[in-house]
Amino acid sequence: MRQLCALVADVLGVGRDMVSAETGPLTLPRWDSLNHMRIVAAVEETYGVQLATEEIVSTLSVNDFATLLRTKGVQP
Repeated sequence: MRQLCALVADVLGVGRDMVSAETGPLTLPRWDSLNHMRIVAAVEETYGVQLATEEIVSTLSVNDFATLLRTKGVQP
């Protein structure tokens, strides 16, 4: 989970201490729709997965991304 939090922090351009499992668009204003897609692209590239549209729109936090990655057999 630490690597995933760091990835999200890097994409959003915020300190790693500002990102936790609960972080999402409702808790961090920089996580807007454009940055959401940047996070999606970074997750896909970093973890070697491809996310479906339904998966992309349903991920609303770092924890959601971690859960989704686990369902794809990847340890975040």
